[in-house]
Amino acid sequence: MARTLIRNASIVTVDDALGELPAGDILVEDDVIVAVAPSIAAADALVVNATGMVAIPGLVNSHIHTWEIALRGIGADWVSSRDYFGTLHGNLTHRFEAVDNRVVNLAGALAQVDGGTTTIFDWCHNLRHPDMSDAAIDGLEASGIRAVFGHGTAKPMYQDSSTAKSYTEIGQPRAEVHRLRTGRLASDARRVTMALAILGPDWSTYEVTESDIRLAREYGLVNSAHTYGRPGKRVAPDGMWRLQKAGLLGPDHNVVHGNCLGDDELKMIIDQGCSTSATCTAEMMNCEHPALLGRVERFGGVPAIGTDVDPYFNASMLAEMRRCFFQQRELDNIAAAKAGRHPPPAHATTTRSVLRWATLGGARALRLEHRIGSLTPGKQADIVLVRTDDLNMFPALPGGDAVHAVVMNAETANIDSVMVAGQFLKRHGRLLYPDLQMRQLKAELLGVRERVMARGSYAYRPVPAGERVYP
Repeated sequence: MARTLIRNASIVTVDDALGELPAGDILVEDDVIVAVAPSIAAADALVVNATGMVAIPGLVNSHIHTWEIALRGIGADWVSSRDYFGTLHGNLTHRFEAVDNRVVNLAGALAQVDGGTTTIFDWCHNLRHPDMSDAAIDGLEASGIRAVFGHGTAKPMYQDSSTAKSYTEIGQPRAEVHRLRTGRLASDARRVTMALAILGPDWSTYEVTESDIRLAREYGLVNSAHTYGRPGKRVAPDGMWRLQKAGLLGPDHNVVHGNCLGDDELKMIIDQGCSTSATCTAEMMNCEHPALLGRVERFGGVPAIGTDVDPYFNASMLAEMRRCFFQQRELDNIAAAKAGRHPPPAHATTTRSVLRWATLGGARALRLEHRIGSLTPGKQADIVLVRTDDLNMFPALPGGDAVHAVVMNAETANIDSVMVAGQFLKRHGRLLYPDLQMRQLKAELLGVRERVMARGSYAYRPVPAGERVYP
């Protein structure tokens, strides 16, 4: 039995029963947290001195298209999300092959670990054949991260509907779902597990959506769908209500985005136990309504958050927490002022709200709250140590608020250590992925980018005002 004692950290458990310890120890045995206390005696344990550090649960990125890391640096000035769909799903998505998927998923997962994320929902929607699925899973497993592999499908956005079905009429491939779920992803106890990344009522017919959800339930899988809720833009306008009537909404259904959902529909979704994943930064760039954060809480839910799309910005959960905090605090202030009670007696959104969204909220969305999301004895040892003696943090502790310091100040450079299932993947500020392999991985990632862009005849150029970027 391997035992690790994390000693003298400022501990933020995100467990209401345990609370926060200004200074304390965490004992890990193999892959499980066995004790959290002010002082723990464990003479035979490997001791990690965490003096001056904050220990938090590993961050949970509840929505990321990991494969898109190869396309960084091209999308921030696109005119709207239509340019994203045209450039990616109408072109570059279809240029990836299996060998590329292993590289991008490995690199993307390592980038998440580097920033303190220990679990991702890899919403993998560039898949065209089984070899691509296997390669994507290979990349996740090689990184050591905890991941839910969301099986999605590449969408031929601009195909000739006279000769082929629209992507809105094509559901999840049953044979492939069966192969994965009865094969390498059969167990829910492994580090990489499975979900379905479905089209849902915004992007597919009601019949396809219902079939996909029933398929997910048949195999015991979470199903997740991009559901903006834009009036007049949904393939199945009343799809969510029909799903509710059919008994197909519940904790196994994850709504991504949902910005335009009306209060009645959102309340129904929350009342049915569905989870919501907000990707605030991406939504701020491309959606006409703010992220579903405070609205979900008002209806009794706990939102999850994610980073979504690398082509626009660095997919950092630390940065995403701050952006979510700023946007929701601004909305709270506006609402209080309109109600004639500004300043309010207390803020509705706090730094602890945001840390909960990024940990326990994400764990619940993935139906993993029994395993991760808080530093609770009996849960998996997914632990992040954040240094506070760097200049951008110092002198936050002692005497300051540890949660405030992490949410409002921390950057990737402050992440000292990352542990997943009792195994360190980062120590002393450096990933433990071998340097030689990292250099090789970067060369391979650059090769993927160059091949994909060449196949798609894509060349970056500044976008003139009023022009859209389509292939």
